[in-house]
Amino acid sequence: MQTRIRKYVSDREHLFSSISHDLKTPITRLRLRAELLDDDAKRHKFNQDLDDLEMMVKGALQCVRDTDLHENNDFVDLNEMIRNVSETYNQVHTQVSFTALQMEPVVLKPLAIKRVLTNLIDNAVKYGKHAFVSIEENPTWIIVTILDKGNGIPEAQLEAVFEPYTRLANDKDGHGLGLGICRSILHGLGGDLVLQNSEQGGLEVKVYIPPNLEA
Repeated sequence: MQTRIRKYVSDREHLFSSISHDLKTPITRLRLRAELLDDDAKRHKFNQDLDDLEMMVKGALQCVRDTDLHENNDFVDLNEMIRNVSETYNQVHTQVSFTALQMEPVVLKPLAIKRVLTNLIDNAVKYGKHAFVSIEENPTWIIVTILDKGNGIPEAQLEAVFEPYTRLANDKDGHGLGLGICRSILHGLGGDLVLQNSEQGGLEVKVYIPPNLEA
């Protein structure tokens, strides 16, 4: 348990450092562009807005740092959680199809698991428009599978996308950054995140969750 927690903390700090760098880079670029403004008042206001934005970024990262490790376990209806997350994406141009599984509530860290599922379903809809979500359960794992109808990920990059600073050639939105955060959270809970390209096309994401987390 102690080894797992140490690894989780190390992974988290590595990820947060990378995320902070990625978020601050465009802010720095905007500051440089602001210096080109001739109007002193506009330049000052622009820099004030950037100061506020940087403060919000730091606050958001610190909030996640503070809550992930200290969140209490609770009984969760996983079907209801996935159904609620999925419903927000059922729009005119996007769709999430969810196949529920008859199962008892399980002990989880609700905010952490919801953060993972929301991120992954958001990715699936963003890259494939239509996502298919299902649950299976065995004595070792609860497995949530998320399949999209996108183009998948090149086989050689299926593991690399978890690494900070790694972006696919056609990925301007930082697909890999979100995946790395999700896997780090799951590792901290004793779970895992596995990617593979589906034979039917698209990316298949499997979320492995221990059936009942330790108190």
